[in-house]
Amino acid sequence: MLWASLLFSFAMVHVAALIAPGPDFALMLRASVSGGRRYAFSLALGLASAIMLHTAVVTFAADLLQQYLPTLMRILPWLAAAWLGYLGVSCWRAAASVSAAAPLEPATISLKNGWWTGFMTNALNPKAYVYFFSVIAGMLPHASPLAFKLALILMFFALALLWFGLLGWALNIARFREGLQQRQGFILRGSGAVLLIFAALLLWQGYLRLFS
Repeated sequence: MLWASLLFSFAMVHVAALIAPGPDFALMLRASVSGGRRYAFSLALGLASAIMLHTAVVTFAADLLQQYLPTLMRILPWLAAAWLGYLGVSCWRAAASVSAAAPLEPATISLKNGWWTGFMTNALNPKAYVYFFSVIAGMLPHASPLAFKLALILMFFALALLWFGLLGWALNIARFREGLQQRQGFILRGSGAVLLIFAALLLWQGYLRLFS
């Protein structure tokens, strides 16, 4: 039950982070409008593949960090809280002003290019490294079971593919696209509130680790 609740907590943080404004969302919006659903899905698969890579690297390095770098592990929750707090505030700011993405050039629209663009955008994003390193290593308990780590990696990949895939599909529906844009402020404020709540929880966890 403990591992299931922890997996659920990771899922909540990850979903809120996926919905938060950033280059991924702008890329999906542009691809969906100009490249069609197939191109948008290939882009979503590339984004999710990079997320799976980040998750796998950090998840299997967390035990070494906890074992050999105890001082670093004490400050990781603070880093995670700062990052999630930044994302939460960004959501609230973005809710007030959302800009439309520029159209793609026809020559760039191909399925292979879509996957590669999505993968490289996420893999080379320095903020992604900060997010996965701080959140996963900061929240992952010492000596976590292998099954839990594999479940975490697959869950992060599946949630990312589901979100970006649904986003690419929905943005190609004229009515839904208009409705999503009208409700985007509410969506961003909701995800921002979730991120800020988890930031506060991580601050408390960081306090306990620092003074334990």
